[in-house]
Amino acid sequence: MSGAAYLIIGAGLGAAAGWLAAGAYAARASWRGGRGRPRESTGAVSGSVLRAADAAADVPPGARLDVLARLLANRASDWVGLAAMVVLREVDGGPIKVVAVSDGQDTRLIGRDVRPDSWPGRAVTDGIPVVAPEDEAAIGSGVGDRRRAPRGGVAVPIRSSSRIEGAVLVLGQPLLEAAEVISRMEALVIRVAPLLGPAHDVAIAERKANTDELTGLANRRSLNAAMGAGDPSRSALVMLDLDHFKQVNDSLGHPAGDTALKHLAKLLRAALRAGDVAARIGGEEFAVWLPGADLALAMEVAERLRALVARHPFPISGLEYPITISCGVSACPVPIPHPDNLMATADAALYRAKREGRNRVVATGGNAG
Repeated sequence: MSGAAYLIIGAGLGAAAGWLAAGAYAARASWRGGRGRPRESTGAVSGSVLRAADAAADVPPGARLDVLARLLANRASDWVGLAAMVVLREVDGGPIKVVAVSDGQDTRLIGRDVRPDSWPGRAVTDGIPVVAPEDEAAIGSGVGDRRRAPRGGVAVPIRSSSRIEGAVLVLGQPLLEAAEVISRMEALVIRVAPLLGPAHDVAIAERKANTDELTGLANRRSLNAAMGAGDPSRSALVMLDLDHFKQVNDSLGHPAGDTALKHLAKLLRAALRAGDVAARIGGEEFAVWLPGADLALAMEVAERLRALVARHPFPISGLEYPITISCGVSACPVPIPHPDNLMATADAALYRAKREGRNRVVATGGNAG
């Protein structure tokens, strides 16, 4: 193992206890359960392990972050015999998020926040490997999966130069000894980190270029790219904005207005399906791109969003302030033959919704909901 020590959290490891210091084992730790096969632990990374790590990192230079992170998760899973995931953070003290899971895991975990005080979070914030108690989950499921989340595991930090990018972790109780698990995972990290670090920097730059800074939603540039990708011949666009937003700013102040915009963005993210794109395109105006949707489905989505916002006032200074939205809906190929005209026609429908009383949905062609 390359690190100076690893941290065992809690006392729930059964026979597991100990530290690895000054390159020697102070104690051994072992588990029961898991699907890995036990192997003799030598306390060092073998030549075969290093050769396998080299093969694991045999990816084209410039590979995207998602490719590298998934590769790392899958190799960790293969080597230890447990499910694995990769978590990363953009800046010191910033949020830690799941960016990849090994094959067979619920991909809805990708994008979930990881608490800094959780055992995977400790590996990132403290910069040392962490062995977790048998009864502590890495991250709650919280995504509609009724299966019991794996508990316990091992997390190893991912370093790029002097920066800690995140951690790779395996979930559950392996048959391998703790030091062996850490050695295998660190061998992978050593080989993949030099590629993952630059890919992470590129991903951060791309996210900033395509994300609205206040709300975290896509910006207009990103929306345009999404609308131009794939086959837009069957698609729909919902334009929406906050009603009476100027009154919010004037009566409660601009910080409250920012809170309202972030509140709306949170509701949009929670309500949309995978593949849909919610964007803030300026001021209090937002757009929702619905690839594959027809006008009827887009109207249904818009009405659901309108009702959701009306039911959820935004919190400010210990109080709740009600807000509503107006929506304009357009779809291709019916009634708009060409997708290039979706934004203009949806925008015109939005302004009709405003003129007709706000807090409503209007479709291109005049059908109001």
